[in-house]
Amino acid sequence: MAHGALQVMHRDFFEEEESHTLPSQSLEDVFAAMKDRWQVELHWLTVNAAPMNVEHNPRDAFEKQAVKALAAGAEEYEAVDGNRFRYAGAIRLGSQCLKCHVPQRTSLEDRTAGLVITIPLKNDAPLNTAVPHRND
Repeated sequence: MAHGALQVMHRDFFEEEESHTLPSQSLEDVFAAMKDRWQVELHWLTVNAAPMNVEHNPRDAFEKQAVKALAAGAEEYEAVDGNRFRYAGAIRLGSQCLKCHVPQRTSLEDRTAGLVITIPLKNDAPLNTAVPHRND
């Protein structure tokens, strides 16, 4: 992932004749490469800010539970689902992010987005063992 991210960032941020894109958009190219090469799926998740894309809304029961956990302050939420490990991690949206992610805001408090990572497992594991984690 680091190699792919480095290539995409150089393409999007250091080539003078190319238009600049948002880092989250650039990372979506890295996500596509991870899926093609390793069958690891990554995508953004809306938690408590405006979705920048309808594809960032929770897609299933795991993601809905992850949103609840992350919105309540958990740093991560994970589960084994059949032959997949699923992980959702909190992404802090600082004040510089809020003009787009929370355009009608009444405060500058940080908000949260998430990143969902789904990794295929080689062996079947127990179903639906979900655990939220806090960084207290």
